[in-house]
Amino acid sequence: MAERFIRTYTKLDLSQITPHLLIYGDLSGTCAQCQKIDVKLNDPVCPECKTEFKYIAFRNIKSHMPKLTKLLAQRPSVVIIDHDDYKREKAASQAEDFFK
Repeated sequence: MAERFIRTYTKLDLSQITPHLLIYGDLSGTCAQCQKIDVKLNDPVCPECKTEFKYIAFRNIKSHMPKLTKLLAQRPSVVIIDHDDYKREKAASQAEDFFK
């Protein structure tokens, strides 16, 4: 039987994800730490702030499914996270900080 990608859920600390997150769109990505744009998917570190990308969030994961096998073969330690989950939790965290 062939292996397939299936979503799983893990509790993660948002403050540890953001400094090491690459948010990838249709053609290029953005470093969540320094907001550098035009970062390539296979860049292991940000060309601007030199942070290591441990997490990748795809804005449209369905269009990038064919790339996942190759990406995870090259960088097995990288964790793919759901972009919508990240945005929602980031907004909730910012709202909590605002009301402190």
